[in-house]
Amino acid sequence: MTVVAKTLLDVKLTTLPKTISICFITITTFSSEICTMPLFFLIPLCTALAIGYFFKKSSDEIAYIASVFAVISFIFSLVLAPWQIQFGLLIVVLMITNRLLQENESKETEATRKKTREIK
Repeated sequence: MTVVAKTLLDVKLTTLPKTISICFITITTFSSEICTMPLFFLIPLCTALAIGYFFKKSSDEIAYIASVFAVISFIFSLVLAPWQIQFGLLIVVLMITNRLLQENESKETEATRKKTREIK
């Protein structure tokens, strides 16, 4: 696979009142890699979603086996996903984890305050 990238450098000089000059530099990169993002990772993802729907509608034991297959398909889909999607998911997971840790710490501090009030 050949990746073709072109870079366009645009420089603009703007003069503001009181003789202040500001130079705006804009760099734009055009890459064919972004345009041809592989979407075959959607196949196991759609399979996992369909199996998840089947799991919700069924109460048989086959549903539990299907749910294991759905989890495997979902993980396989994440492995096949392009790096842009993986990076986006990583950022979302880190933000959610940080928020949950803050909530947990606030609950712990409230519990320790209640214990110190009971001791006094």
